[in-house]
Amino acid sequence: MKAYNGFKSEAQSQKPRMLPAGPYVARIIAVKIDGQEPDQTLILRVDVCEGPFTDYFRNRYKTEKEKSQFEPRYKGDYKLRIPNDENTRAMYPESDKKRFNDAIYRIEKSNEGYHWDWNEQGLVGKIVGINMQGSDYNGYPFTKIGRLEIAEDVRRGIVQPMKPKSPRGDADDSAHIDLQSGFTAVETDDLPF
Repeated sequence: MKAYNGFKSEAQSQKPRMLPAGPYVARIIAVKIDGQEPDQTLILRVDVCEGPFTDYFRNRYKTEKEKSQFEPRYKGDYKLRIPNDENTRAMYPESDKKRFNDAIYRIEKSNEGYHWDWNEQGLVGKIVGINMQGSDYNGYPFTKIGRLEIAEDVRRGIVQPMKPKSPRGDADDSAHIDLQSGFTAVETDDLPF
């Protein structure tokens, strides 16, 4: 065998460690409304703010930006379709309302004295629990935010991890969300929208 230029005995770049499935306490670090009325989505950008995985999504994004040949994506986004009485194209209007109401309830319960006032920017800085759900794509395991939780319930250890989502997309209250829905391209170190 003939040696080639540039040989260096080193490991290939490895994927960042996956955030294990289960509940975490997170902080909402940015909020964005995507789309046009009446078909809009509220995107909550969160990051873990307590425990050994603090700043997980921010650190993962920065690592991917430095080491990946592909454009990095921030993976701590949670999307909620905004219910609208005029949106006749909505596929699951009642389900969307229940899911939105539930998410706001969990944010309110996680932040004493906070009440939703239809100002989405008021969510920035709020604490909320996130429940990471295991899944699989073509044999590659990953986790994504499956649902929001009440932060104090996460701290007390009474939130159960979600069941893994099957590769076929069976299952829970987020089944009509695309697998890529939690991934939003980010262009700078400051993680803006």
